[in-house]
Amino acid sequence: MKSWRRVLAVIVALAASVALAFAQDARDRARDKEIAAAAQSLRTLSTKLEDGAIDDPETFSHEIRKAIEDSRALLPTVEAALRRAEESLALLGSAPKEGEPAEAPLLAADRKTLTDRVAYFQRQRSRVLANIDEGARILAAQSQQRLEARWSRILRRDASLASPGLWSRAASEAAALRGEVRGYFERWRKGREGRGGALLGAAAIAAAFAFSFLMFGPVRNWSRYAFSARLEKLEPTPARRVALAGVRMLTRVIPGVIGGFAVVETARAVGLLADDGIGVARALWGALIAFLLIDGFSVGILSPAAPNWRLTGLDAARARTASRLILTIVTTVGLKAVFVSVTQAAGDATSAARLATGISAMIVGALLFMLCLPPAKASEPSAPDANRSVWPGLRFIGRILGVVIGASAVAGHVNLADFAATRIYYMAMIAAMLWFLRAALREAIGFADRRLKSGRSGAGSAAGDFNFWIGLGVDAVLVLAAAPALLILAGFDAAAARDLFMRAFVGFRVGGVVISLTDILLAICAFVAILGATRLLQAGLQRGPLAHSRMDLGVQNSLVTLFGYAGLIFAAATALSVAGFDLSNLALIAGALSVGIGFGLQSVVNNFVSGLILLFERPIKVGDWIVTSSGEGIVKKISVRSTELETFERSSIIIPNSELVAQTVTNWTHKNNMGRIRIPVGVAYGADPERVRDVLLKCAGDHPLIVRYPEPFVSWNDFGASSLDFELRCFLSDIGKGLQVRTELRYAIFTAFKENGIEFPFPQRDIHVRSWPTERTAASAPARSAAPAAALPRLEPENPDVAEDD
Repeated sequence: MKSWRRVLAVIVALAASVALAFAQDARDRARDKEIAAAAQSLRTLSTKLEDGAIDDPETFSHEIRKAIEDSRALLPTVEAALRRAEESLALLGSAPKEGEPAEAPLLAADRKTLTDRVAYFQRQRSRVLANIDEGARILAAQSQQRLEARWSRILRRDASLASPGLWSRAASEAAALRGEVRGYFERWRKGREGRGGALLGAAAIAAAFAFSFLMFGPVRNWSRYAFSARLEKLEPTPARRVALAGVRMLTRVIPGVIGGFAVVETARAVGLLADDGIGVARALWGALIAFLLIDGFSVGILSPAAPNWRLTGLDAARARTASRLILTIVTTVGLKAVFVSVTQAAGDATSAARLATGISAMIVGALLFMLCLPPAKASEPSAPDANRSVWPGLRFIGRILGVVIGASAVAGHVNLADFAATRIYYMAMIAAMLWFLRAALREAIGFADRRLKSGRSGAGSAAGDFNFWIGLGVDAVLVLAAAPALLILAGFDAAAARDLFMRAFVGFRVGGVVISLTDILLAICAFVAILGATRLLQAGLQRGPLAHSRMDLGVQNSLVTLFGYAGLIFAAATALSVAGFDLSNLALIAGALSVGIGFGLQSVVNNFVSGLILLFERPIKVGDWIVTSSGEGIVKKISVRSTELETFERSSIIIPNSELVAQTVTNWTHKNNMGRIRIPVGVAYGADPERVRDVLLKCAGDHPLIVRYPEPFVSWNDFGASSLDFELRCFLSDIGKGLQVRTELRYAIFTAFKENGIEFPFPQRDIHVRSWPTERTAASAPARSAAPAAALPRLEPENPDVAEDD
């Protein structure tokens, strides 16, 4: 019975595996069909693009994006199947090499099947990636064609603004345009009959305008006095200047946004805004918002009426002039946009729109030239030295652009002049917004750092480095945020700019490598976050458990350092994994390069391993007093490659870790801080040696820093040439205070010897002086030289005893 059950279980398992295999094969075949269909669709779209048979560019772009999105949706499934097949193949182990016994037939068949499946899924993955790349190529080609067509329209030259025919056609179109506007309102009035009449609609619109004016009047004044007036009473610090500029901008923009929205929606509700009137209303509302935004920025940044709160270095007169010119430029461009939208709604008023566009470009060029005129003074009054050489160049470029815009409009390149004028307008608006956001973010981060008391503000250089890197990060984020808008201003379509950034952030292929800015940014964020958490945990360990433990300071530092190394390795591994690097492949690469690393980086690896040995074995630790062949001092830091030693002269010696491991090192504080000092003392021969011993021991016993055990000891070393040589030996609980104790003991010994009548000897020397020989003595010199030396007369100086220091 049991045997039948086993056979039945095997049959059921085989049936299940066969069914699963058939199901997987069915899904794989369906996926093959989807991949082939996407490839065929992309080939058809590519042919249309090359033949120029595109009917609707937007529909064409939508089809390409759909094919790319469908292929990207298939990619995770294919990669998951490939990963499962590779894992199953890895479970079988390595195939037998040549000369080794062959594996079982069943195992060999399974290996072949899994190998074929891995190759199959790899081909599927390659086909999916090829479809994605082909779709991206077609989109890029279409974007290139549309960009070239747009620039050809911009560079096309038409009739000059001085042409009489252009003015006559514009005048006739303007007259017809007035009739179209009257007809538009007349059609609206007739359409309101039976629905309350035009009077009710006009009353609703008037109420919306009244609400809008209320927002611009009392509400705006209340917000200004509630916030701006309070800030202006305070001291104008950089953070408060930025805050006040933001408040002034918001008090102008918010009423315009709310009031304009109320008017537009009311006009839409009463039927005043038909399909051809929506564009005009949007243009009018956009022009109003732009005017209020630039007005808020000019008042907040230039601050013509409040010099102390000005964020620029301009004087009051130039600030007022710049504010007026900027607002005039914004007004001109806004009115042009509204008029062009009206002509587009009317249908046939191209000459009038062209004339208005050219005139507005000439006005903007003239205003830009006036705005960029050099100041009356030789330099900016309070501009930083680093920026004084930048503004003259920018002003010169602005004057050149103003002249080129005006000349292009007169010469007939109205599209080019309008393109340059509007781009300057939009770029100035974007630059003002980015400048304000940059200042606000920098001040907010600096304020948060000061509030958190991170310790960086204590040191000037550290605080400066922190502000620099924070500013660099803020600038990078703002540049990335503004890049799509800059691409659109350069002539790219919004969809093309979006596709470009999506490819950059989602991932693009370089050869066989997929580079994704999103993965890179996530990897950087993960690395910084883990490293920051590690630093916080290190600080918490130092202030918490380790600070309240009885561990030695050097042991605590070693533990904290090892924890930091572990956090750094974990952060690096996590960042590489998030970025998409296969750590197993990285291990293979490291193994292949190990020989080269061993030869080329032998010294670095040796020092790194030696640093780990120092941290684990702890023959020396931070705070130890050591003596090496390189110098003597206190260990300040044990890093990956070297150890920093601070000498008693406060100079730093950087010693490679390998030197500390391979050479002899004297560590005064290895196990504990106890150490012995020796003080040599010499006394005169007439002193009592036992009394000298007692006095020395009493001096050592009276000192508070000398331990009682081991007891102090006096050694009688020798009978010197001029003194009896003794040596006082005693132990200190902290050898780091040895110099202080030796000095204090010498003072005490000198005082005690003086009180007990014990003299300090000093060396004496007898000097024998011979006189210079005369003629008479020279003649008898041979006779005297034969005489014994003892017979020579001894000549003594008047003061024969001369004391000399040793």
